[in-house]
Amino acid sequence: MYNLIRFIQKHHFVLLFLVLEVLCIIMLTYSQNFHRQKRINTTNDIVGRIYETGTSIGDYFRLGKINTELAEENAMLRRQLSVVTDTLTGFIEEVNADTIYEFIPARVVNNTVNRPNNYIMINKGSADGIEKDMGVISSDGIVGIVSDVSLHYASVMSLLHSYATISVRLKNNDDQLATLRWENTNYRYGYIDGIPTHLKLHQGDTVVTSSYSYIFPENLMAGTVMELDPSPSGTLNRARIRFSTDFSSLKNVYVIHHTNKAELDALTKNQLKQ
Repeated sequence: MYNLIRFIQKHHFVLLFLVLEVLCIIMLTYSQNFHRQKRINTTNDIVGRIYETGTSIGDYFRLGKINTELAEENAMLRRQLSVVTDTLTGFIEEVNADTIYEFIPARVVNNTVNRPNNYIMINKGSADGIEKDMGVISSDGIVGIVSDVSLHYASVMSLLHSYATISVRLKNNDDQLATLRWENTNYRYGYIDGIPTHLKLHQGDTVVTSSYSYIFPENLMAGTVMELDPSPSGTLNRARIRFSTDFSSLKNVYVIHHTNKAELDALTKNQLKQ
């Protein structure tokens, strides 16, 4: 306190000048329209920048919530794609009523791509309705199949696994069925086998999921043909494909719940007993 008093006594003329200068500026800005408008514009600009900075910071910390909301909205839209509404009568018709699917959004918390058998960990489990043998997809295509489930997490057998086989069809070749597998070397490439020798494949031909699976809906992207690998024996050929999903950058996925799968599984078991 003593030092403050000494400072004021020593510089009281300078301090008085500054106070009077500030008062003059304030009086000038309030008395003249031009100066008043400049003051308002400057103040608004400063306040606006402060609010903008605060909003940007808030948006950054809300990115996780925003991504979750978008994933849930995408899941709802995917579900709605399996329903057709007559706009005249309001009648709702289920497309493929025996293969209705629901989509549960999840986030990847762990993932490997460079092992012989790769797995993906997601942040949804039995508490969220996840069960074993459910299919998993991304916005780009198929990803894998749920192999193990805990209360809040699930392990997914990636398509990059030596035991992963998916029934697919060649969309540009009379819907010819084939089996999709990983080539065990590069996470971007796999192969399809069981291709009749008379089929003519071309680079870029589309490979999609078939209708012979209870795990994935049909027509989901699996990849595109890169090159044909003719069989040395002249029987069935195989072809190298590029996966539509980039497994190295997976973040958000969707777990597929087939609402009638239990019924179809029961029928299949009864057929095997006969």
